[in-house]
Amino acid sequence: MNTHFTLVEEDSSGRFANSMAKSRMILLGTLSLLVFFSTFETQGAAQEPSDKATASVASVRPCPTDSMNSKSAREAKKKGKGAAAGSNEIPPACTEVQTSALDVQDFFQSFVREQTWRIGEENVAEDAWSFYRYMDKDELLRFSKEGLLAGRVNWTQGKALIQVRTRELEKGFTRVEVTARFQGYGQNVDRFAPPKDSWQLGSNGTLEKNLISALESHLKSQH
Repeated sequence: MNTHFTLVEEDSSGRFANSMAKSRMILLGTLSLLVFFSTFETQGAAQEPSDKATASVASVRPCPTDSMNSKSAREAKKKGKGAAAGSNEIPPACTEVQTSALDVQDFFQSFVREQTWRIGEENVAEDAWSFYRYMDKDELLRFSKEGLLAGRVNWTQGKALIQVRTRELEKGFTRVEVTARFQGYGQNVDRFAPPKDSWQLGSNGTLEKNLISALESHLKSQH
């Protein structure tokens, strides 16, 4: 009789020991998984800002110096050489962005309309968009250079022909060039000068740079 109880007790004790061993194994396995996933998430979190920073840097880059070989740049350079003294036409404002030419045009068209500018005579092509922006006297003088006309004309208003040209490059980049040419309206101070009510003015680059900066800020904010 005593022998039977002893066997039962030993069997129960063995099952209990096995059960405890299995529980410890399950617990250790669970802890190992928790440590693994915790380490993985920490490494991923540490790498994420770096990846985002790389994407942000890659989305916008300056144009190389040889970008003066582009069509609009050559035109500006040629006109600058043949223009009257004091005009000093500047090359286009330029940037290279990692997005399509269509996206660039879509952004500029939306941006311009958000500014509530007075615009007209739009011309849209696959790789270019041009339009006139009409402006008052203060806007005209903010974005243009009077040159030799300073003090000789009482300005009243003006307009700018703004051209956005795009050229798709390798690795998803697009070169974007913005030019602006100004025409001012007013009255000649010299009463004996030939009758004239409008003059061509050079750009000081401000308007073009503002448009390029708006595009770059828009793309950087998406990364």
